[in-house]
Amino acid sequence: MNNSNPLLPDPDIEERVLAALCRISISDGGPDVVTAGQVYDVVATGGAVRVLLDPAHLSGDLQEALAEAIMPLVESLPGVERAVVKPRPRSIAQRDSLPGIRHVVAVHSGKGGVGKSTLTVNLAVALAQQGYAVGLLDADVYGPSAPTLLGVSGRAETTAKGDRIEPREAFGVRMMSLGLLLPAEQALIWRGSLIDQGLPQLFHDVAWGELDILLVDLPPGTSDVHIAVAQSVALSGVITVTSPGQVAIDDVQRGLEMFADLAVPCLGLVENMAGVSCRSCGHVGALFGAGGAMELAELTGLPLLATLPFMPRVAVGSDDGVPVAREQGGVGAPFHKLAGQIAAGLKLEQTLEEVV
Repeated sequence: MNNSNPLLPDPDIEERVLAALCRISISDGGPDVVTAGQVYDVVATGGAVRVLLDPAHLSGDLQEALAEAIMPLVESLPGVERAVVKPRPRSIAQRDSLPGIRHVVAVHSGKGGVGKSTLTVNLAVALAQQGYAVGLLDADVYGPSAPTLLGVSGRAETTAKGDRIEPREAFGVRMMSLGLLLPAEQALIWRGSLIDQGLPQLFHDVAWGELDILLVDLPPGTSDVHIAVAQSVALSGVITVTSPGQVAIDDVQRGLEMFADLAVPCLGLVENMAGVSCRSCGHVGALFGAGGAMELAELTGLPLLATLPFMPRVAVGSDDGVPVAREQGGVGAPFHKLAGQIAAGLKLEQTLEEVV
């Protein structure tokens, strides 16, 4: 049955693409490019198809020639709106699922200051309010803010056995943050190998328990942190947050390219700060630009999951450590609507037995 849900990779399109690629061989009488391992992976999301070639099995000249042969073939297939063919990064590695956690979803923004962390916290609280078991990993090594946003203070503690870290809980969300592992005034100086070693511990050494979804708040931009997270655990996908302006959109596109190269599908875009409503006259002003996320959604074939205006109550609640999503109506309603979309897309309403 065709998967019409734009939040998930489309296995039907992926199978059709792979079947078509099995008709291509770079040498007469030789194996096809899929059997030969020259095609590393195919990821189809929202009509956008990315074919990753494996440089380990292809020279540079052959990569270019194969890409030219693949592009028109893939774009001619039903359901394909846009195709990209490029080599996989050499950093891709086999990624393992986390025991007891059904989905790990990263939240990312290309640019800082677009409200990514605030959205992540409110999305987590909304999912918890809807009855799901939710975890939140604050992996922003440059500015961990989840403790402030959730009103949590103090240091993290170990479990009774002393072998793992006990997550803190607030508003029904199990949370761990680098901000709970360091004194408040101390900066974390992690680079290169320290990131590669430290971030996996936050996934595997925290006693998360059984979770329907673990949200991972990533730092803005593209860095070693994003690659380390993608290598540490099998991500169900990434949610990308942007403001409507062109500068933010340009940064988002770079981030989307990075995750696509890492074979991590984007579940969709969220446009934050999409206008400010005047309290006196009700006029909505586009202080941060307009229409950028919709244009990007049309360009990439990715769904625009939500368009959220700047809401002063959200900012006040963030500073006070009281997320507005604790309420299902009013200012919290847009976050609950978004949570419902994510839950439906990932089929969180199904039990583990139904999924298996």
